[in-house]
Amino acid sequence: MKTCIVLTGILKSKDEFLVVRRQEHDSLYPGAWEFPGGHLEEGELLLEGLKRELKEEIGFDADCSPKITHYYDTLVEENNVLEHHIELDFVIEVEKENLAISLSEEHEDYAWVFKDSPLLDDFICDKLSNL
Repeated sequence: MKTCIVLTGILKSKDEFLVVRRQEHDSLYPGAWEFPGGHLEEGELLLEGLKRELKEEIGFDADCSPKITHYYDTLVEENNVLEHHIELDFVIEVEKENLAISLSEEHEDYAWVFKDSPLLDDFICDKLSNL
């Protein structure tokens, strides 16, 4: 069975959270707002992967002490092959005034939002439910 691990960085500044918007022409969730992150690469430790993804997607390259805040765990059958999908969400306390966000080509915009922002869908809101 194949295992796919996705790591998400939820940057939190007081009561606001950083979200990024996928490109409109993206094949997967075009134009959707999400937290920055991506797939863990083979042979990579969790925190190494999280730091790499945050650097690639938003230019975030600071020493931090992330804490796992939420996880998603499911089995999916694709093309008659069972896959284990795991998503680990990490919250990282930051001061937004001290950040210079630099988006990758994967994203076209970013915003600092509150939990009740209309930009957030139910899946994203669920990730914030215990923060």
